[in-house]
Amino acid sequence: MAQPSSDDEQDAPRPRWLAWAIGLLAASIALGMVNLAWLMLTGVLGPTVDKSTEAPAAPAGPKGVPAVPTALPLPGAASSCMRCHGVERPFVGPAFVSIAERYRDRADAQKYLAGKIANGSVGEWGRVIMPRQVGVTDATARELAAWVLQLAPPAAPGMQSGPQRPPDGSASQ
Repeated sequence: MAQPSSDDEQDAPRPRWLAWAIGLLAASIALGMVNLAWLMLTGVLGPTVDKSTEAPAAPAGPKGVPAVPTALPLPGAASSCMRCHGVERPFVGPAFVSIAERYRDRADAQKYLAGKIANGSVGEWGRVIMPRQVGVTDATARELAAWVLQLAPPAAPGMQSGPQRPPDGSASQ
């Protein structure tokens, strides 16, 4: 036969208010999640804007007139580009402004960059590999390349951009 248990072995009863507090906490979490879902579905609460994806503002010239044309809006297909590239700051890949400065004087820059966007590249900007973008069509790649190239600031008179060559015209490699 089992011995009757003593009072020392039994757990003390939990206060009734603890069950109510846990229940109210669970209910408030559930209602908060429902509220957030409703705000997202109705469009009141949407995706946040990353400041690095906005085009740089054009500097103002005399009397508030823009000195250079305003930047084209960011193409919708560039959302995956922003995972590795910033507009003015490099992340995994180079900044778009740096790319535009490097290739702005090249005659076939748009076609060249569109090819690099679609097919990827290795070793152009260091050891980082840019993967091939299989979901980007040729037309979209040309649109993205045009957007990147328009970010380049105008070349200063007498300044040469791109790789510097020795005066004798031979390339040093």
